[in-house]
Amino acid sequence: MTKLEYLTALKNELRDSGVADVEEIAAEYEQHFLFKLADGFSEEEIAAKLGAPEQIAAQFAGIRGETKRRSGKRLFLTVWLTLLGILEGLLYLTFFGFVLALFGAALGSAAIGIEYIAQLNVAGLLPPMPYGGALVFGVCLLSLAVLLCVAALYCLAYLRQMVRASLRWRKNLLQDAALPPLPLGPQVSPKARRTIRGVFQWALLAFGITFVLGYAILGLATHAWGFWHALGWFGYVA
Repeated sequence: MTKLEYLTALKNELRDSGVADVEEIAAEYEQHFLFKLADGFSEEEIAAKLGAPEQIAAQFAGIRGETKRRSGKRLFLTVWLTLLGILEGLLYLTFFGFVLALFGAALGSAAIGIEYIAQLNVAGLLPPMPYGGALVFGVCLLSLAVLLCVAALYCLAYLRQMVRASLRWRKNLLQDAALPPLPLGPQVSPKARRTIRGVFQWALLAFGITFVLGYAILGLATHAWGFWHALGWFGYVA
């Protein structure tokens, strides 16, 4: 069954079962198709994994053959999910702190790189080096800033998707809903994925080249491969 056939059958079954918000439910399943297609699955494979449209419609209509949860069991489930949510919230906050640390490191790396390139050294904290090396290492630090920023954005997208997946799972449990579970990994379009990968690869290449080149420039300029000693970075001059 193709995506179009599946969604058409699902809409018809939902309408026949008297389910409200048919278009909204169908849009959720269509989004699931798009994400799975981007991961390399065929339309037929996705349709088979989602289940028969009539079964999904029956779940939304509340006419499944299963016995409805008793109020006591539902209360226990709500309490359990609440306690689990507290633990999840702490983990999410920790992860968010890591994301902020990545953004902070990217900002710091970019600021130092700009200072080296522009020969600013505003606070007087940067170790001295010949301008040729400073220029190359400045570009190196800017490349590192891009890498850290991409990593931070990816982690932020990962965090957002984990929260959305958790909320979808809870909704399905508490409301006997039949919406497809959301994947934990970030869901981006193929075009955006290629763009992100390209930016990361170019930044990584620039970082590697400029790091090696800057090291060679400073080594040749000071006639010492441990140029940090020759430049007196740690209070010792060779």
